[in-house]
Amino acid sequence: MDKLLFKRILVAALTILALIYVAYLLLSSQFNMYPTENAVRTTVTDTIYSNGFIIRDENIIPKDTKGILSYSCANGDTVNANGEIAKVYSDEKAAVRNTMADSIEKDVKALEAIQKNSVTGALSLDIINNNIKNSVINYLHDTNKNDVNSCFTDSDNLLSAINQRQLFTGKVTNFNKKINELKAEAEQLRTSAGEAIDTIKTDKAGYFTEFCDGYENVYPFKDVSKMRLSNLREFKKGSVPSNIAGKVVSNVNWYVACEVSSDEASRLNIWDSAVTVLFEEATTESIPAKIYRISQDSKSGKALVVLKCDYMDNGILEARQEPIEIGLGNYTGLRVSKRAVHDDFVTKTTYEDNGKAHKEKKKVQGVYVLYGSEVQFKQISILYADEDYVICDMEPDPSLLFNGETIALYDKVIVKGDDLYDGKVIA
Repeated sequence: MDKLLFKRILVAALTILALIYVAYLLLSSQFNMYPTENAVRTTVTDTIYSNGFIIRDENIIPKDTKGILSYSCANGDTVNANGEIAKVYSDEKAAVRNTMADSIEKDVKALEAIQKNSVTGALSLDIINNNIKNSVINYLHDTNKNDVNSCFTDSDNLLSAINQRQLFTGKVTNFNKKINELKAEAEQLRTSAGEAIDTIKTDKAGYFTEFCDGYENVYPFKDVSKMRLSNLREFKKGSVPSNIAGKVVSNVNWYVACEVSSDEASRLNIWDSAVTVLFEEATTESIPAKIYRISQDSKSGKALVVLKCDYMDNGILEARQEPIEIGLGNYTGLRVSKRAVHDDFVTKTTYEDNGKAHKEKKKVQGVYVLYGSEVQFKQISILYADEDYVICDMEPDPSLLFNGETIALYDKVIVKGDDLYDGKVIA
């Protein structure tokens, strides 16, 4: 390469580097080189994640007679002891006709109830219109949740409210003609279906479901208070017999067993309030629960946690094991990055009776806040800490603050920077 050309390239490169350095110096003098973030109000839930196993008082209902079942109750319905669960028919057509007759008779009862309420004057147009609106909202909500059973209920409620409005506004005088038609149709279906060859009943009262998963007898419900972590780890799914009609969950209380770390067990041990539990697939909202049992495994340090619940719906009734979130409480405060938290001195000034000022310093935990071009160190009171951020109390007890000052909403908190100290002025 020509020496002159090489010198020109070298001079040009050095000139560019010099310009870049000068630009950096200019930018440094004009702009703050300490990145900040606003302290914003946030609510978080202290959560423990695990895999939950549901234990219920489940009673399998045998099906001793060969044939096709026509269920007398839907999944999630409550049934009484010795109550009818299903009828058994010799063929599928007869069972379907009987099921259709049950559905039609349900519609008849709904229309008769509407007419009865209109006579007693128990409803007003405002109430009816509000019922229609709520039914539509609930239907859309349950559709988004893919809750098919609730969608059917919402649809029935909507139809009932619309029929009420027709009767109340005089669009129809009564539903007698429709009721008689439906009764005749149901009777015809019953006749064509013929007599059932058997009736299946339940010995115990509770929530009914057709769904069985093979875990019904994996652990005795009455022994939950004695359960250990080794028991949970040994649970194995059994086969589901073909000759069963479903099951009834008898006890209003049921339990969620899960494995947690030793640190998580310690947090739960000192927690003296109720918790919440969210099932990843069975529910879309957290349900209340109580800490029933914590059993530590001496070898691994892991622990068994058993939560006690009494809320029931179709999703929970058919759930067994899935990821869960245990909520220990909500915390509302100012969200600050953990990188912004430092230890530094704050000063408290007190005055004696003669007016003489007395200053005292103490090292506390806090953050550096940018006010204009000046850095100020503010003490914080942490309510909750995560891996990346902390939640600071907006109005902590005065006894917790050395000089009575803490961060405020929308303060510009410095999250990164060197040589920070209280009173520093940034050019």
